[in-house]
Amino acid sequence: MTSKLLLPQRFRIIGLLLLIPSLILGLLYRFRDYSIEALSLNRSTKLVEEDGFNLNEKVNLTDEMALTGIILSLVFIAFARQKHEDEFIHHNRLQSWQWAVIVNYVLLLIATWFVHGLGYLDVMMYNMLTVLIIFIVRFHFINFKNNRAAA
Repeated sequence: MTSKLLLPQRFRIIGLLLLIPSLILGLLYRFRDYSIEALSLNRSTKLVEEDGFNLNEKVNLTDEMALTGIILSLVFIAFARQKHEDEFIHHNRLQSWQWAVIVNYVLLLIATWFVHGLGYLDVMMYNMLTVLIIFIVRFHFINFKNNRAAA
């Protein structure tokens, strides 16, 4: 049984190549307050319609660019077809998805009870990526373990 929802195998390499600069950009933005000036724009927001008071604010899209690159690269890696896609790989893929969702929500429940305030906003930000990361790590670990046992 083959899945029609999988991307061609080359998307795994594209995802890995996209992940590196996106991750570096995201980490620089998050921990060094780095931003690309070319991604800045002015946004006009109308606060009160009766008075016509407008607020012009400068918005930088560096974090959006980094997060978009990270999400796309993780999706490319997660949904890329394996070289030899068979029933065993398909079964491992399904089990890894189930396992990733369960672990993700267990971690989210733990964070809900033990992380408070603005720290919880960080948890929710990272939570966007954890299902994909857990799936990729588990799926490739199971495949690696299986290939080692077969050799």
